Amino acid sequence: MNKKGNNAFVLIAIAAVIIIASSVIPCPEGLSRQAMQSFGIIIGAIVLWVGEAMNMAVIGIFMTALLTFMGVITPSDMFKGFGGSVFFFMVGTMSITTAMASTTIPTRIAGFIMKWAKNSPRKLIVGFAVGTAVLSSIMSNIPTCALFASLGMAVLKANGDPKPGTSKLGKCLMIAIPAGSVIGGYMTPAGGPTNIFAFNYLPQIGHPITFVQWMAQGYPIGLVLTVFVALFLSFVHKPEAISDEALKKADEMVNGNGPLELREKKCLAVIAIMFVAWIASSFVPNGNLLNATCIALAGTCLFMFPGIEVLTWDDYSSKGGWDATFMVGSVGALADAALNTGAAKWLVEATLGNAANWSPFLVFLLISALICIIHILIPSGPAVAGLAVIPIIDLAVKAGINPVAAAILVSFWSAVTFVLPTDAVPMFTYKFGYYSFGDMMKSGIPLSIIVIVLVAIIIPGACTILGC
Repeated sequence: MNKKGNNAFVLIAIAAVIIIASSVIPCPEGLSRQAMQSFGIIIGAIVLWVGEAMNMAVIGIFMTALLTFMGVITPSDMFKGFGGSVFFFMVGTMSITTAMASTTIPTRIAGFIMKWAKNSPRKLIVGFAVGTAVLSSIMSNIPTCALFASLGMAVLKANGDPKPGTSKLGKCLMIAIPAGSVIGGYMTPAGGPTNIFAFNYLPQIGHPITFVQWMAQGYPIGLVLTVFVALFLSFVHKPEAISDEALKKADEMVNGNGPLELREKKCLAVIAIMFVAWIASSFVPNGNLLNATCIALAGTCLFMFPGIEVLTWDDYSSKGGWDATFMVGSVGALADAALNTGAAKWLVEATLGNAANWSPFLVFLLISALICIIHILIPSGPAVAGLAVIPIIDLAVKAGINPVAAAILVSFWSAVTFVLPTDAVPMFTYKFGYYSFGDMMKSGIPLSIIVIVLVAIIIPGACTILGC
């Protein structure tokens, strides 16, 4: 048996010990046995996901089944949590990712960024981070990161970096691309599943936020933060200049593809229709008429309509990223278990139980710091959002602060991580060997501290200005 197989068995053993321990060790005060077991299963799943013990969808499906075998929740509750709106939103939006990845549009964007940057490494890093963020606002984070990382590696090769790890530009670029991707994922409700948890729950408590309101705070804050993060990374890691050979590569990226093909124009048209429909949903009183998830599903079908045919069903089913989609479904079931058993509520109250006695700024600051830290410890954005969104919103209502701002803070830090490459998005570029854990921590720890404070001020302020 190879080393990877041995590691898988070790990880499975660790997860098993955690889950068994959750069934036998004494429960903390206020935590039921089922809640304790839900924590054990969630932590066990995270161990297997982070260690890549097996396919991520297989891990998720098995763990959700384990919820019922152990009596944590009923099968009907498990199926309801798994197949919720977040799962179907992923089913719908992954068509955008699949369609865009099959065009030359990302390559053209990267080429224009390089031409704009010229020999300036800082401008290149800012450009790649912002370009990734903009696409990630409507595409899934990991595929967007993958697209720009592959383009970034082409640039690095042209810049005389045949071996990963020999270039400070490569180090900076491969940290900045996933950073831009995760920040972009927060910028619209369509940017990722972490946002849909909040977007769908807020109307249920009488505090809805429209697609336009989310965008109105998300895009300006997200783009400014992306530029700040890129500049901060270039200040810390000090990348070298870009060579003339790399600039020639930029010309090839822009000019070598010729004009947009008809299929690529159709792709952009369908995405534009979906985006207009999402914006229009903000002005339709009946929230069921233009539901964000239903728009995503209808747009997926439109990609495949006769006469449009940007995607075929075979392309969609084979290249659509079903592993991540089923993982998100399983996270929904695990999160429902944590909510139904009171585990998530207990976790929030144990850390922020006295929030009603604090100033609003202090509450927002502690929410910002808490979710940032939880995401470092639980490197799965959907899992963090599933666990924290509803308890934090309920806490905000009790504390008398804006629940919409609290929910967006949770969504932001559920998507964003700067400290360790253990989340799936930075893990994608970490595997190429351009930077180490220490490199990311060197810039990520001070960056996280700064951003924790900034978003705790800016996001609530923007929500107040926008009336949400």
